[in-house]
Amino acid sequence: MQLEKQHVLTKKEKAVMRVVYNEADRQNGACLVTPIQLFTQIPLDLDFEENELDVALNNLEIDDYFDITRSDRKGELVYCINMHKKGLQFARVERAFKKNVTFRIMLAVATGLVSALVGWGLKTLLDFLLK
Repeated sequence: MQLEKQHVLTKKEKAVMRVVYNEADRQNGACLVTPIQLFTQIPLDLDFEENELDVALNNLEIDDYFDITRSDRKGELVYCINMHKKGLQFARVERAFKKNVTFRIMLAVATGLVSALVGWGLKTLLDFLLK
């Protein structure tokens, strides 16, 4: 079982995609979002600058998560976003990836414990037989 490499996004792109997905999910796959709305919902631990938002949105559009149209509403920039199939699958793919990673970690821990028990059992058996 190999980890899927199809979902390789930067932390900033994932943060933007989560916000866009949540907004679009409420409105059946399409939404109107302002840059201010995006910045207020992005976690504060990410050092996000204004010019990086356009870069992240363009990268997500290139990766076919959604179509984006920039518009003007009463002098304010508004992003008109229509989600594509890949964008609508974003949350499901994230959950599946996390489950896969968790399974692999648990498998590695279990394998390590079994190896330690087998080693301890062999040591005990050899000590008993050689005395």
